[in-house]
Amino acid sequence: MTDQDNKNKPITSVDFSPIATGLEQKSAPVSLGMKILMGLVTAAIIIMGYLYSAKAVIFNVDPMDANIEIKGLSFHIGDNYLLLKGDYAVTATYPGYYPLNYALTVSDEDNQEVALELSPLPGNLEVTSDLSTITVTMDGETLATVPGLLMGIDRGLHRFTFSKRRYFPLAKEVDIQGLDITQQISLVLQPAWGQMLFTSKPSGATVSIDGETVGKTPMTTEVLETGSKLTLDYPGYKTFTKAVTLKAGTTAEHPLVVLDVSDGTLKIATMPEGATITLDKVFLGLSPLTVDIPPFNNQTLEFFLDGYLKANRTIKAEPEKISVIDLRLKPNIGSISVRVSPENAKITVNGRSLGAGNQTLSLPAKPHKLEVSIAGYETQTVQITPRPDQQQDLNIKLLTLQQAYWSSRPKVIKSSVDSELRLFQPDQSFTLGAPRRQPGRRANEVERLVRLERPFYLGSKEISNAQFRRWKEEHSSGAIRGMSLDMRNQPAVKLDWEEAALFCNWLSKKEGLPSFYQIQDGDVIGSDWQSHGYRLPTEAEWAWAAKIDNKGNTIVFPWENGLYPPTGAVANYADKSALGFLPFTIANYNDSYAVSANIGSFSPNIKSLYNMSGNVAEWVNDYYEVRLHRGEPIVDPKGAELGNRHVIRGASWALGSRTDLRLSFREAGSSGRVDVGFRLARYVDKPGVTP
Repeated sequence: MTDQDNKNKPITSVDFSPIATGLEQKSAPVSLGMKILMGLVTAAIIIMGYLYSAKAVIFNVDPMDANIEIKGLSFHIGDNYLLLKGDYAVTATYPGYYPLNYALTVSDEDNQEVALELSPLPGNLEVTSDLSTITVTMDGETLATVPGLLMGIDRGLHRFTFSKRRYFPLAKEVDIQGLDITQQISLVLQPAWGQMLFTSKPSGATVSIDGETVGKTPMTTEVLETGSKLTLDYPGYKTFTKAVTLKAGTTAEHPLVVLDVSDGTLKIATMPEGATITLDKVFLGLSPLTVDIPPFNNQTLEFFLDGYLKANRTIKAEPEKISVIDLRLKPNIGSISVRVSPENAKITVNGRSLGAGNQTLSLPAKPHKLEVSIAGYETQTVQITPRPDQQQDLNIKLLTLQQAYWSSRPKVIKSSVDSELRLFQPDQSFTLGAPRRQPGRRANEVERLVRLERPFYLGSKEISNAQFRRWKEEHSSGAIRGMSLDMRNQPAVKLDWEEAALFCNWLSKKEGLPSFYQIQDGDVIGSDWQSHGYRLPTEAEWAWAAKIDNKGNTIVFPWENGLYPPTGAVANYADKSALGFLPFTIANYNDSYAVSANIGSFSPNIKSLYNMSGNVAEWVNDYYEVRLHRGEPIVDPKGAELGNRHVIRGASWALGSRTDLRLSFREAGSSGRVDVGFRLARYVDKPGVTP
């Protein structure tokens, strides 16, 4: 069959039969070269990744050739260190410098520069010299002694001073190189002495130079140009001491030293001690006394002591011998007759009890401390000096503790704003309010029996504008119809109760007294009745001071005849000068003040208090209440514990009716008024202080 025939022959399918044994595929082994290549490729990938992620860090090191070690993976390429982000411990070292440890934090920045400066090690200085034990100071500070090695000296220029006794000091400036380098210097100190001949009379005296014994006179020895202390000693003679000097390298002869004979020693004692002693009229001192005196001559000792007779002794001292004088002085007696009250009071003189009662004392004529005492009375101490030529009489009357206490308390005190306060000790029962049948009585004047026992101070006058403005500069009391209420010495008005209380606390603080009013957030919330700081008077104190006379009687009106209306200008009330602007005035009454007068105007009451009626009405401490009380008196009443208004007592320039002018008149208020002011009060001491 030809090729053409084969081409034209149709294609037919034939069934496929796999080879019975099948085909087996085998992997060819990887060569060593291929493994190395694969490893290099992997390493290259890692390195490329590292290089891609690493940051360049440049270290600027002083000194430049210092060795740098980094704990952790790093690459050093030229001046750069390639480091991954994170923390590294870096150590820089260089010979002659302290190692430097540095904590490095690599950040996200592609390039970082780090400056590292190593500190140089100190240097050493070796000092040589033919002399020994030379003291060295460096920059004024003592180091050690040389010859020897001075170690650990800071790098730089230092001033060294080398000194030795008997030689001139030597100063040198040395530039220490540091870097643990040892430098060397050699010292030559120059002698600082000359030779001096010493002679004495008598000869053979022991010679000491600067405390060191060098021989006996006559002799030649060294004396420093800088000065030496010469001492000559000879038995029976006074020690001779002198500062001497001589130029170095020269010789000289000191003038003959004539020694003085030694003093004798006197040991003097007297009974009693403390006597003044003189020698030939020259003061020596007080006994007991040890003193050196010139020998051989007779000399006179004299002794003086208050209360004792003068004594004298003649003495002659021997060289270098001790003489003892022991002298008992004779008392110079005087007489004092002492009379005491109470008669059984005990008498003590200079701490020694002499019994009780009247007696005549015989005492030395000198000052004595005499005490008279008995239980329940204040001890009295006096200084007495008896006179031998006459008898003295002494009368001592003791005060009870209560009397002594009050005698020590001033009757009048003055505050730091010049407000005068008077002391009162009422210890008295009386009635607050007014009887029902009293003409003009108001319903709020119910009678209450009270008793005042605790002493107190009360202001003689109201607080003025000038005094109030010491605390509150901007305060103004205003004016009425062109008439001022704001002059310096007019009473401060147009202030509420709380302003008056805060003024009291301010004044207490100013004078170092405890605050009476308790304050919270600027408001008064209570009172401290243990305090003796400034406050407003209680209603009971004010009423007692205003209407109870010295015999304990109640006064209705403050003027003498007690009839209404008043005659004459007795106080500042609503008079005819205020007729044009007040709804009520007293007919035919003229006190010459249409509005408030200066504080202290008009005559004071029987307790020396001004304007307790008239001028301005006054805030008192109590909350306003109307409460009937029967039975035993209320002692030192404080008023209601709570309330929204406070009591106002007394008449004013704006009031004039029979009701208003009575001393029992009382009102209530909370806000300031043009006719309401205040005066100060305070307790004398804390409760329980008085005996």
